[in-house]
Amino acid sequence: MNFKRLSIATLQALALGLMPAAALAADETDTVKFIATVPGACTYTYENGVDETVTMAYDSGTNTLSGESSGITVNCNFAASATLGQVTAENEPVGVTTTAAAALVGSDEVDIITSSDSAGSASTLLGNTAGDDSSFTVSLDVDGATVQGTYEYSVLLTVLDS
Repeated sequence: MNFKRLSIATLQALALGLMPAAALAADETDTVKFIATVPGACTYTYENGVDETVTMAYDSGTNTLSGESSGITVNCNFAASATLGQVTAENEPVGVTTTAAAALVGSDEVDIITSSDSAGSASTLLGNTAGDDSSFTVSLDVDGATVQGTYEYSVLLTVLDS
């Protein structure tokens, strides 16, 4: 009887020894995913520095003030949009009523975005090429400067991330 048990155990061991290893274990695989997000990024260069103060010219024949900022260079890694805020009168002589209009002007001297003393602009594509420098200026025209005194206005340019 021990002999039969030994024979059966021997046959089972012999059978397992002859089976290919693949039949005993499956291949194991692994997939590694790499994910990254590149953030929108812009660099800015201001010919006359950030928060530039522009001296406006006065035309006595039309009672208008006008001025244009120095160059602003924008380089974004995406097609950027921008807004031009409402023109804000910081200082005007008492009793004067003016009308102001601002524009973001491209290097081709074409207005890209406009705003006024009554409304800022909507978000507008700048027309820049991702990775290339694009040059702009901000201009301001004010009608109705009929009273002697100091006139001061501000306009906020915001380049929006993607």
